[in-house]
Amino acid sequence: MPRRWRVALCGYYGFGNLGDELLAEALLSALEREGVSRDEAVLLTANPGAGRALGVQAVQRWSVRDVFGALRRSDTLLLGGGGLFQDSTSLRSCAYYWGVVRLARLAGAVPWCVGQSVGPFRTAVGRTLARKALADCAARGVRDDRSRALLAQWGLSSALSPDPVVSLPASGEHSGGEGRTLLLNVRPWTDDLADRTAREASRFAEVRGLSVTGVALSDEDRRLMEDQIARGVLAAREVVLLDAESWRLRSEALFADAAAVVSMRYHFGLLALLARLPVCLSAYDPKVAELANEWGVPAWTGEGALPEPTRPAGATDELPERFADFFHRLWADVRLAAEGGV
Repeated sequence: MPRRWRVALCGYYGFGNLGDELLAEALLSALEREGVSRDEAVLLTANPGAGRALGVQAVQRWSVRDVFGALRRSDTLLLGGGGLFQDSTSLRSCAYYWGVVRLARLAGAVPWCVGQSVGPFRTAVGRTLARKALADCAARGVRDDRSRALLAQWGLSSALSPDPVVSLPASGEHSGGEGRTLLLNVRPWTDDLADRTAREASRFAEVRGLSVTGVALSDEDRRLMEDQIARGVLAAREVVLLDAESWRLRSEALFADAAAVVSMRYHFGLLALLARLPVCLSAYDPKVAELANEWGVPAWTGEGALPEPTRPAGATDELPERFADFFHRLWADVRLAAEGGV
């Protein structure tokens, strides 16, 4: 069958989580810089309608027939960023992406991955599925040292790069500390860390005379914070939902009046770090702790008082170029593999 597409892009897309939609946008833009037009890419997503808003053909990720058909007509399969290989909540994520990689191999599409945070794993099955899927990738890009070390234990090489979202045009740097608002993001999790984070952030804001604004990256974040307000856990004046259409303008306005940011979500924390605001991350997952370590800001695990948010260490201007150089090298390796039929 003739190959219509050069890349089939697969991730946790179409579920209404802004962080994952930003990953899709960033990777499609990176492919465009490498000469791969959006007409030459197809998106595997839970919401094909929203996927087509990105200017690419989209197929339903839950349809084995549609996914296999797309892979048969694509040169490569790109696993595009995030914590795809982990079993913190269930085995479904590992099983799904392992299955897509197996379909790609059967269909003759070369698998590769970018921007991965690998693990944590609670089960031997989850670890095995992840290892097998990543071993089948012709090139592997990870976004933290912990993931690179884990892949090295498995005998797999990988390249380290910033998260793809750093390459997106975003809000500029802000003074931080001059605003009168604490921006808070919490997300549902398996324990009560979200409630503990909300209580501590509210206490922190009260002591410093700050108001609190909740910032949601998904409807589940919004519902959680609205429930926390109703229960008296969170002392926020409002909850703002950032979506794929409005995130840039709304985050610009929020950051302009922010004194500091407390975030559970990886990508809201990253956006605040790119704006050089004082940040404290509530580390529900090792990938969030790694982000805090990389940027030199505090990570809180739910014990004791919330640490003072701090500005990120190091410069950010070079990050888009660093990611572009990394992606260029990885794409060159993948093209060679695809042309060689590996």
